[in-house]
Amino acid sequence: MRPYHLIPVIPALALLLMPFLPFVNTNGLWFGLPRMMTWGIVWCLACCPALLITERLMHRDEEQRDTTDHEEVGA
Repeated sequence: MRPYHLIPVIPALALLLMPFLPFVNTNGLWFGLPRMMTWGIVWCLACCPALLITERLMHRDEEQRDTTDHEEVGA
């Protein structure tokens, strides 16, 4: 498991812990919406960039491994 596999865990944990966080699960509004709704929307939107970053890092790592494998075979 590579470190970049942990990037999407952050938004997932934030969504899973949402009902247990006292500053989120209280009365009140953020940006005119209930706190839990705002928290959920923000972290759902954060999932896409987290997955994109992870995918790009996986692709870059895969390319680096392929180039080192070709260099070793050619030597």
